[in-house]
Amino acid sequence: MALGGGWEGSVSWRKPILFGISTGLTALSLGWIYSKMDSRKWDNAVCGIFCIAILAEVGLISLQQWRGVPSHFNHATTWDRLIDQSMTVLISIAAVVLLDFTLRSFKPLNATPDMRLAIRSGMAFLIVSCVIGYVIAMHGHQQIRIGQDPSTIGEAGVAKFPHGLAIHAIQLFPILCFLWQRIQVPLAVRRKNMTYCVIAMASFLGFSLLQTFRGRSRFDMDLLSLGALSATLLFLLPVGWITVLAVGRVLRQFVGQRRGGSKPQYG
Repeated sequence: MALGGGWEGSVSWRKPILFGISTGLTALSLGWIYSKMDSRKWDNAVCGIFCIAILAEVGLISLQQWRGVPSHFNHATTWDRLIDQSMTVLISIAAVVLLDFTLRSFKPLNATPDMRLAIRSGMAFLIVSCVIGYVIAMHGHQQIRIGQDPSTIGEAGVAKFPHGLAIHAIQLFPILCFLWQRIQVPLAVRRKNMTYCVIAMASFLGFSLLQTFRGRSRFDMDLLSLGALSATLLFLLPVGWITVLAVGRVLRQFVGQRRGGSKPQYG
């Protein structure tokens, strides 16, 4: 790394960078979702609290990287214990705001039916990710108490796998809706596509949970995990096919317009 230090491990630049990007994307997404909701008089305060909480969270993670010590599951000193506990409080505050936004997303939204489904499903997955994060945190602290690796579940389960998988559905789903709209996929088809994507994400999340909590690495699969992964691919196949056909149609239209080319008119 240009600034010194590695990318992997409990003390690395990966954590402050990825946490900064992830929380920044989440904050921007919530701001966009807020524009689709009916406003409330205390919204500015709620959004401000959320931004301060996640900014402080990333700041503490960066501080620990600067100090050269782990940011999570670190109770080596009183200061480290205070930082770890403070991060838990901050992320809990942010989670309460996320839950509030999730519940509000199921009320009227100024969006098309497919985008409403994308927003509501994305927020639901974000809450699921938060719950998984708390489970991982409790497991990690238990691992620390018995002198084991807090990032591993069982023999080789990657604790952050299911947590990281679900957290950014709130960006993925709306982006897909926007792209389908741009390539002129009809509304009814966009909604069906999004339904398939939500089911596929749920299946993939199930796959990640199976692998992780059975102590298996991401690619150490058996018949059960292969079944969950196959279900994911099965629901994505029609979505991919429809998207490819739509892209092909748009490209043909574009090529046809370029070839036809209107002659310049002079007045």
